[in-house]
Amino acid sequence: MDYPEEHPMAPPALEAIAARLAGGFIHRLTPLLGRPARVICPSDEAEQALIVSMTQAADAQGMASEVIDLRPAPAERLDAITARLDGWQSGAANSNDQTAQRLLILLGFDAFGDDTQDAPTYPFRSKFQFDQKFLWLFVGRDASRMRFLFESYRRPLYRAAGDITPDDWKRS
Repeated sequence: MDYPEEHPMAPPALEAIAARLAGGFIHRLTPLLGRPARVICPSDEAEQALIVSMTQAADAQGMASEVIDLRPAPAERLDAITARLDGWQSGAANSNDQTAQRLLILLGFDAFGDDTQDAPTYPFRSKFQFDQKFLWLFVGRDASRMRFLFESYRRPLYRAAGDITPDDWKRS
């Protein structure tokens, strides 16, 4: 995936952190062991470095990737994503379909992390959690909103995606 020229290069330290994240998330065993993940990016530069590293790692493993920015219209874009995914017949491992997994990077997922977004917003949890066709990466900037979504046992996304945010970015 090529990124437009207007996106500046990330500083080398951010690139190194993002490359380490991508190497741990996407590897040769990803089709068998890949699980959804979430990451909090502390800045535009960190997000850009993450996107570049993840898409490059996916490409190296023969995986297509798609970057979807939810921020302009979060609910509508999330609905559009879930509506087009095979009616959730994503059990590629149980079929003769040998197509490689597709990496979905959902930017701005923290837009959902407040009291106005409760149970009905996430009817797809049980589907993406064990998805064999798509590898989900939820990206946000607001740590408290991401915790609200994924760490509260009262929320539908509780423990639905592992937190891969590096300590370097948690301190930012």
